[in-house]
Amino acid sequence: MKKYIGKPIEYVALIVGNLIYALGFNLFLAPNNIAAGGFGGLGLVVNHFVPQISVGTVVLILSIPVFIWSFVVQGVKYTLSALLSTIAFSLFTDLFTFLPNVTENKLMAAACGGITYGLAAAVLVRGRVSGSGSDLLGRLLVTKFRVLSLGTFVIIVDVVVIALSVVAFKDLEGAIYAGACIALCGYVTDAMINGFNRAYTFEVITKEDPKVIADKIWEKIDRGVTLIPVKGMYKNEDRNMLMVVVSRRQVYDMKDIIREYAPDAFVTLFATNEIMGEGFNGVDVTVPIKKLEEEERKKL
Repeated sequence: MKKYIGKPIEYVALIVGNLIYALGFNLFLAPNNIAAGGFGGLGLVVNHFVPQISVGTVVLILSIPVFIWSFVVQGVKYTLSALLSTIAFSLFTDLFTFLPNVTENKLMAAACGGITYGLAAAVLVRGRVSGSGSDLLGRLLVTKFRVLSLGTFVIIVDVVVIALSVVAFKDLEGAIYAGACIALCGYVTDAMINGFNRAYTFEVITKEDPKVIADKIWEKIDRGVTLIPVKGMYKNEDRNMLMVVVSRRQVYDMKDIIREYAPDAFVTLFATNEIMGEGFNGVDVTVPIKKLEEEERKKL
């Protein structure tokens, strides 16, 4: 039983993430009839037709089959966090219905709602706890189909809810705002998950002694270096290529090293969205939580 109990930081992420969700829903989206996807948006549609059923209740009912899938893919611990997350979102959503409408400008409401939803999703993912509704469903889908990002999967799932909102509220303009909100949410989610881990990769092709350059890189910026033998096809000459991944603040230090110790080198530099490994803390959302936890237990 003890292995199913999460760390305190996970419960903090669960509460904070769902609190942000509920605040964004009640302050910006619900008062303006913007069903910005998710089971919360679907709950808003159902509540429009059946006012006696609260949004939180709809979310709980719709989440049951997703819980079953989560149990199979992610394991007991993650599914328990999904259940707690759904309960927290439902309670917070129903609890904060008294909050005022911050703005009647639907464009502003959609933008603020998208930002808050994206922040909430990122808090939950980085805390390794599940969200409710389409966030949980998107997290499950991304472990099965890795060609798309988490934010993109959430957008795909939410399109159906937007279509239903057009029928419910008879407001095509509101659906457009909902779509903009969801797109912004997906962008913020991906940026929060990958953006803070952004790094830059140098590929340095040189005739100089690679050991000298590598030693200076280790000494001055403390980054690992990979040596790759290459051949220039124009002159058919052997060269050495050094591949180095650095943080944003180390880019200019790396350029200084190249100028001083390999001034004739051919250099390519490109941004790298996500890095995992020693020296970088990555979040790979395509790997099931159950598998990550098993790998961590083997290291202990």
